[in-house]
Amino acid sequence: MNFKSLILFFSVLVASCSSVTEMEHVHTMTSPDGKLEMTLSIDENGTPLYALEYQGSAVILPSSLGFDLSCGSFRDGFEVQSVDTLSFDEIWEPVWGEEAKIRNNYNELLVNLVQTSSDRKMSIRFRLYDDGLGFRYEFPYQKNLSYFVIKEELTQFALAGDHTAWWLPGDYDTQEYNFTEC
Repeated sequence: MNFKSLILFFSVLVASCSSVTEMEHVHTMTSPDGKLEMTLSIDENGTPLYALEYQGSAVILPSSLGFDLSCGSFRDGFEVQSVDTLSFDEIWEPVWGEEAKIRNNYNELLVNLVQTSSDRKMSIRFRLYDDGLGFRYEFPYQKNLSYFVIKEELTQFALAGDHTAWWLPGDYDTQEYNFTEC
C-alpha cells in the first residue's frame, strides 16, 4: 500500500467513525401513520434539539430545549442516559361531547438525560400522533435537585415557514377566552 492509498484509507476510516459518533446522539420516531417524523439530537455543546418533518418536508427546524433554573442552567452539557419507546392505541368513550368515540393513538419516545457537570437529570417525553407532536419535561427525584425555581423556559419552536398561530391566555381557573390570531 503506497502513501496516498494509506492517507485515503485513514481519511475514510476517520470519516466513518465520525458518522457513527454523530448518529449515536440522534433518535427518530414516526407517527402511527408514518407521515410525521420527529428527530431528537444532542449538539456538540450537549444541548438537546428536536425537529419535525411531514412527509419529508420540514415543519419545525432543529429547536433547542431546556431551562434556566434558580440553581443553574439546564440548557447544555447533557448526555443521553437512556431511551425508551412505546406505542399506544385505544378507543374510549367520553361522557359527553361531539364524538361518541375517541381514538388515542401515538408513538412515544422517552429520553432520559444527565447533565454531566452537575450530575442532574431531566427527561423529555415526546408523543407523536398522526396529527401532531406533544412533549413535556420531567424531573425525576434526585438528591442534588430537590427544589428549584424555573427562571426562564428556553424551549424553541423554529417553524420552517411563516405560519399562522392561534393562542389564548393561560389562566388557572378558566379557558373561556377568545383565540387571538398572530
